[in-house]
Amino acid sequence: MKIGKRVLAVLMSMTMVAGLAACGSSQEGKKDGESEDEKIKITLMEWDSGVDNAKTEWEVFLDTFPEYKDKVEIEVVTGGSGPIDIMETMRKMVASGETDEMPDIITCNWAQVPEYYEMDIIRDVSDVYEEKGDEILTGVVNLMKYEDQYMGFPAEVKTKIWAYRKDMFEAAGVDPNACKTVDDLIEAGKKIQEVYPDSYIENYTEVPQGYDLFAYFTGNGARLSDEEGNYICASDPGVKDAFEFYTKMRESGVVSTTIQDFSEEWYAALNDGTICSQVLAGWFTSNHLPNQCADLAGKWGLALWPEEIAGGSESGAKLMMVNDLSPNADFCVELLTKFCYTEESASALFHSERGIIPYLKSCAESEEFLVENDYFGVDRMETEFKAMDLLSVYPYTPNSSLEETIIVRYLGEYLSGTMDLDTALQTAEDEMKAQIGNAYD
Repeated sequence: MKIGKRVLAVLMSMTMVAGLAACGSSQEGKKDGESEDEKIKITLMEWDSGVDNAKTEWEVFLDTFPEYKDKVEIEVVTGGSGPIDIMETMRKMVASGETDEMPDIITCNWAQVPEYYEMDIIRDVSDVYEEKGDEILTGVVNLMKYEDQYMGFPAEVKTKIWAYRKDMFEAAGVDPNACKTVDDLIEAGKKIQEVYPDSYIENYTEVPQGYDLFAYFTGNGARLSDEEGNYICASDPGVKDAFEFYTKMRESGVVSTTIQDFSEEWYAALNDGTICSQVLAGWFTSNHLPNQCADLAGKWGLALWPEEIAGGSESGAKLMMVNDLSPNADFCVELLTKFCYTEESASALFHSERGIIPYLKSCAESEEFLVENDYFGVDRMETEFKAMDLLSVYPYTPNSSLEETIIVRYLGEYLSGTMDLDTALQTAEDEMKAQIGNAYD
């Protein structure tokens, strides 16, 4: 088995890693003489916020497919507060040689896929996509592929859709579906402020979230490095456009520059109309907004983000990947194929309040899923499926976590006026070259 350069570096500098004994039991294949009635134990590692949802989903799955209920036990364990924590744990296990302690199924964000690819511990499931690729939404198929290998199965695809206050937009004479460009968006914000002077069409803080920035990178084809891994931040027109877009929006006067996402002030602003629209992934429109703004049912609508910036998602998707070193790897592939790519599972799991859309083309055409949403008074899933058609994939690298940290920092320097555009981009590029060298090393 090949071990990536990054893992080798860790191996040279680390002592043996202990812990996560709970995962070890899943790696023991069926022993000679073991009862055929004994359940196969599969361990799935999630980050903290996803554990409860994962437990519920797998319980529903086993109820939906009773042939597995007496055959398998799914144990969901936490690997830390987020996907970076899980990735670091896996890297340490590979470096220390404690691969027997690894979970059978590993959850990650799509941005970490290149790093897992370099570890060489993930099962190539290309045969699944060769067999079922024509049945699966194209955006999903593209998200699962890195290099020439299909890396896993979608736990959650994160398309971005636009939630807006119907009553306020109508009063201002604004049709969100007519907004095709950034200039259209700004003009819509100005019309709204003519009627509601204290309202903003969105919030753009001085230091943006990385997922927002990469959404715009994705939408306009921006790249931090070229295909050979050479950093090109200072010269790539898409990167420059994304920086200029943020400045244009912040200077337009139609967005709030102080209200932070997920703060108490943000929730209050969504309720009182200070912020009258928001672009986030499907979970926001499926359960978050209805829960946080329950008294505004019927006043919120849904649309696609303007075409000029529509082709982006946060980090693409949350994936479930099979540990290729697990003695249960083949069985895990079988389980996940059924979990993600059958209509029975889609009906039971994904047509839910969590906002996870089904991944099959047949579901996008099914009356079961294309139904009016009580909160919005429109078909939410139809908008989600349309957004999926626009989904494009940012070319993440094994060093994307550090790249994101650097580029967001210098966007902040540019937005605050500390650096001009060319200086900010050149400094970001120089820092990536100094700290990383080549994006794929």
